[in-house]
Parts: sequence; C-alpha cells; structure tokens
Amino acid sequence: MSQKKTRVPLPHPKPETTRSGAWLFLLIGCALLALTGLLGWTLISALIDGQIVTSNRAGPKLAYSQALQPTKFYFELLWQGTSTLLLGALAVAALWIGRVLMNAQKNRR
Repeated sequence: MSQKKTRVPLPHPKPETTRSGAWLFLLIGCALLALTGLLGWTLISALIDGQIVTSNRAGPKLAYSQALQPTKFYFELLWQGTSTLLLGALAVAALWIGRVLMNAQKNRR
C-alpha cells in the first residue's frame, strides 16, 4: 500500500501575514537611517569647526579642540564615527529585513 493512501493529513494553520512586521522594520530602519545622517552631519561639522563635544551620558560633556588637544579630538572623532557607522549598518539591516518580509508576503499569494 502506498504511503500517500495511509497517511492522515494533519490540519495546518493558515500562514500568518508578515505585513505589519515588515512595515515596522521599514519604519525603524528609516528612523535609524535619519539618525545616522544627523550624526554624520555633526561629525562633519566637528571637522569643519575643529572642535568636538563628547557624548557622555554620565558626567559633564567635554569639548576637545583640534588645535589644543589633537589626540583626544581625533580619538573622539574616531569613536563617534565608528558608532555612527554601526548605527548605519543596523539601519540597513532593518531595511533589508523589512524588504525580505515584504517579498515573502508577496510570494505567498
């Protein structure tokens, strides 16, 4: 006897829609991308002005001048630039996940 004739079909739930999750990822990705642009703008402004302000959460914010404290200035510039790039990568990943979820919903129909 064939296996297809003896197997009992199991009830499967209807596939969920991933539209809301996709829109949420796209919204978060756009917000993170805008924040990345603003942080990049502040870094460019710090390079032009020759002065950067630290992004401390605890304690006082410090300002480093390129002329007076070049080592601290470039270290802070490198630190903020790296964090901006990581935030940009997170934004691109969120946008990519949202796009994949949108395409998965379109292929299901």
